[in-house]
Amino acid sequence: MQSVTWLVLLLVTAAHSTAGGVSPPALSEVSGRIINGEPAALGEFPAQLSLQKNGHHSCGASILSDYWALTAAHCVYALVSGTVLELLSGTITLDEGGTRHSVTSIVIHPQYDESDSWVNDVAVLRVWMPFPLNSETVAPIQLPEQGEDTPAGSPVTVVGWGRLSFDGNISNSLQKVDIEVWDRDLCSLLFEDGFQSPVYLTQICAAGVDERGSSCDVSTAPIQFQGDSGGTLLLEGVVVGLVSWSYRCATPPYPTVYTRVSSYVDWIGQQISVGRTAPGLH
Repeated sequence: MQSVTWLVLLLVTAAHSTAGGVSPPALSEVSGRIINGEPAALGEFPAQLSLQKNGHHSCGASILSDYWALTAAHCVYALVSGTVLELLSGTITLDEGGTRHSVTSIVIHPQYDESDSWVNDVAVLRVWMPFPLNSETVAPIQLPEQGEDTPAGSPVTVVGWGRLSFDGNISNSLQKVDIEVWDRDLCSLLFEDGFQSPVYLTQICAAGVDERGSSCDVSTAPIQFQGDSGGTLLLEGVVVGLVSWSYRCATPPYPTVYTRVSSYVDWIGQQISVGRTAPGLH
């Protein structure tokens, strides 16, 4: 982690010395990709879901219970009228196996704000037919405790079907890559200096120490999807983050910013326990 700390400090210092009033560049697309990952095995991540719009993979998601799933708010925010939203479970390939589940309700965090660093980028989805839980290829994700910390330097794994390069092709097979949690203060300093975009306490930063491994996520107009958004950042099987946003799919030296799941465990539980439903797919 020390190498990451010195890298960020050097970059921030350089940026301050050359800024000269130049406007910051735009952040990258609402998107997501697994960079320099490797294929996952069937049953290795049984909670992983493909969130699909009109039959095409759009984002990642994960199983919470037999009827509920977890994803990023930006994946289901302001849907175009007539969009068919489904979740694919129980498979590691997009074109083979698994079961499809129609999404009937969407609950987006009420304080989600895409204009402010995509803060509160979390949503829960309810499906019409239950997920066929079998503890092997289809199983609920393990949530952290409310407020639980994930220290800088923690080894984590990010999973998804996202593009293998910026604006490249979606991966047909589920990918995984081992990365590391960054110090949030240093991450925030880097993004505030380069993009005037803060990183909040409800967010977590992670990337490969040598920048060879990462995921990708959100941006400014035009909003596009790269495929890993809403997917899971895992620490020993516990989902500590949801892929949210970055600069051009975590282009070095910038890490990916994830929604810190431990900030929303109580909110997630409340939505599921009361069976709250949204007005519908809009």
